[in-house]
Amino acid sequence: MDGEHRHRLAVVDCGTNTFTLHIARLEPGGWKPVFRQRRFVRLGHDSFRTGRLSPLRMRRGLDVLASFRETALNFGVTHVRAIGCSALRDAANGAEFAAGAGERGWAIEVIDGEREADWIQRGVADTVGPDVLGEDTALTLDIGGGSVETVLWDRQAIHGRFSLDLGVARLTDWIKPSDPLKAKDLDSLARIADQALAPLLALASDHPPRVLVGTSGAFNTLAALESPEANWNPRNIADVLPYPTLRSRCRALRATSKADLATIPNLHPDRIPYMSIACALIEHLLERMPSVTTVLRSRHTLAEGVLSEAAEVLPTSGLSREWGELTDR
Repeated sequence: MDGEHRHRLAVVDCGTNTFTLHIARLEPGGWKPVFRQRRFVRLGHDSFRTGRLSPLRMRRGLDVLASFRETALNFGVTHVRAIGCSALRDAANGAEFAAGAGERGWAIEVIDGEREADWIQRGVADTVGPDVLGEDTALTLDIGGGSVETVLWDRQAIHGRFSLDLGVARLTDWIKPSDPLKAKDLDSLARIADQALAPLLALASDHPPRVLVGTSGAFNTLAALESPEANWNPRNIADVLPYPTLRSRCRALRATSKADLATIPNLHPDRIPYMSIACALIEHLLERMPSVTTVLRSRHTLAEGVLSEAAEVLPTSGLSREWGELTDR
């Protein structure tokens, strides 16, 4: 094995909606991206209503994992790690999916919400420099399919982290919203969100955030609607989303039907099912946090946090036992 491939790692984030493969090379002082692939699986579709992953979605997810394994082998990956989040935490048959993933070379770690928030924050913080944040408090917001991870922090400390049952697939299963969203749907979302957000809002009254750092498919979509990808910063530097434009766009999209969303340029078709409710959630949170005046989009999230952790501990203690070796057997 040559030096370049000696510490080439692959992380798979098995999200409720999206599976993402990240391949990176560990180097002195950090890691460098090699390849990234995202596949829409919708593993958690309807699972928050039924309590089980559907056979169709499970087959889709396992097929994607088999494809990811072949890709990792082609890129000379030596060690792998797969992380399972909200849908796998909650589903009664999540262990069945994990067993199938293991047969395809991915030993899935199903993590709790606090660990998920920790890794997300590690990834996000790497993209927000002190020149951007200064002495201000920030709120990291990762809108997933099953859960929403939030971290209230500044350069000196993390004031609190919360994993909230407010993911867009979960809200859709619970509310069964109209298309387009109606006032009753927004009222239901507000009632559910306010109950879940209460601990965060209480903490934010003592540490009011000025900066919101959004990381998720919803924020990436909002960025794509704002400007072509080529006009944004490199992936390891957070982008500024114009605050007035973001607020007005969220208000417009939350009132847009799926048919009309499908006509909007740069809005990926797989984002359509949940984009309106994601925008409604963002808008509701910003209404509840008037101290926020700046919104950033970070393209780092859980997998980048896992890679940063690996790069940090490797020189002194090596890769942890959670990293499995990848072979072509």
